[in-house]
Amino acid sequence: MSDLDKLDFGLGAAQQERHLGNYFYRSGAFKLACSDKIYLVLGAKGAGKSAIFKMFGELENEIPIFSSPNIWVSDEPLLLRDHYLTLQEAKIQSQVTLWRFYVASLIARRCLLEEDLPQDMRKNYERFLVRWGLVREVPTAWQSTRQLKFSIGIGEYLRTEFPLRTPLAATEIDYVIYSANDWLGKRKGDIWICLDSLDEASINGGGHDDVEDLLSNLMRAVAELLRLNRIRFKLFFRRDIYHSLTYVNKDHFSAVKLELQWSLEDLAILLGHRLRPLHSENSALKALQPPEQNSSLSFSTSKQWVDEVFEWCRDESPHGFEDLYEKFKDGNGVVLPRDAINFCIEAQRAQQNFNNQTVNLPSKGRLVSPRACVKALRLTAASKLTDFLQVFQNFHDTFDQLKGSDSKYFTRQALSAALGKSDPTDASLVIADLVRVGAIGITDRRAVNQSDSFEIPYLYARALGIGGDHE
Repeated sequence: MSDLDKLDFGLGAAQQERHLGNYFYRSGAFKLACSDKIYLVLGAKGAGKSAIFKMFGELENEIPIFSSPNIWVSDEPLLLRDHYLTLQEAKIQSQVTLWRFYVASLIARRCLLEEDLPQDMRKNYERFLVRWGLVREVPTAWQSTRQLKFSIGIGEYLRTEFPLRTPLAATEIDYVIYSANDWLGKRKGDIWICLDSLDEASINGGGHDDVEDLLSNLMRAVAELLRLNRIRFKLFFRRDIYHSLTYVNKDHFSAVKLELQWSLEDLAILLGHRLRPLHSENSALKALQPPEQNSSLSFSTSKQWVDEVFEWCRDESPHGFEDLYEKFKDGNGVVLPRDAINFCIEAQRAQQNFNNQTVNLPSKGRLVSPRACVKALRLTAASKLTDFLQVFQNFHDTFDQLKGSDSKYFTRQALSAALGKSDPTDASLVIADLVRVGAIGITDRRAVNQSDSFEIPYLYARALGIGGDHE
């Protein structure tokens, strides 16, 4: 096996990674996310939210706030529509109650796994799961995804409580929440409820505004539940969605939120972890970096490893790792690890093809040639644009009109015309939205409504065929 073939950069999406723990970088942001001071983790698509969420499960025993007497449960509310239909049958309309019901279902399921749960609570929780249609003889979707095992008690309730003899009532939801809080208090522990993929939550397949309304009600429910002593949350939000939510006392969450940022140093170290297989036989390195302290890999070492793999370009981008980092910045200066991983994956794939054809071979002992780097950057730009248009579908036709522009720099008037917006008010709203999500940058350091100098970030400009590297 060649050195190039030894490298495994992953798949570029944490949800699909099978061996994320082998090269996960425990950054400063990850350590903050593991603290009891953080309830909200915010980041753009590809910022590493799902990677942190996934590693919570793999590192459960190493994270103090998840250790006994505390307990934790992780979930993605993709089956919220089933919960909503149950509430509709019970004549309950409130979305806040919907989220309380969802949280209660997670609490009941998780607490039933604890051997010291009092017997009366165990029976009531089993009864709750059956009465609210979460457990049936023919497994529900909720039941199947959680691989629930029937106990004797649940089987008994299936015979006596289904079909329902008494109507469902919201007080049953409150009982689960408050009884668990009291029990955890006596146990001197907390339950941490960790939720990811919130942008995919839906009750009727509605549009963007419906999702915002639904998630705003989630935060209203969370604000109520946080008044209890023992119920805690870690919620993973896409940054743009969270900042668009409206709920009372939103500013109270400012002190408990973490916005994921990736510095040049962090990004180099993240890649350094994926380059370890090339250096695993280095005894001096092993002595310096014990396996149990893999997060201690330094920036200088990581940067050296990156530069030993990639032969950077002289006449085209990328000229070096620092240049690559600058190229990855969006209009808000945000750099995503997904872009770096996609670049490495595409560069490795391109060079493997070149090697098979014995063309564009690297020199100076490097593994990836300049031509492979150029191709990888172009494909990374295309992936970046595709991701953006998938997430922000309402901008697809408007942003697409920028294709082929002579320059990536625009005055307000020129940008409005390029976006196909003749009405100044309409143009200002669209420009403000595109600046907010990082698809357009401001170059004169003025507020968006006062700026007259805009730039299309490099990756978007490259994918749209705007301007050139000389600009």
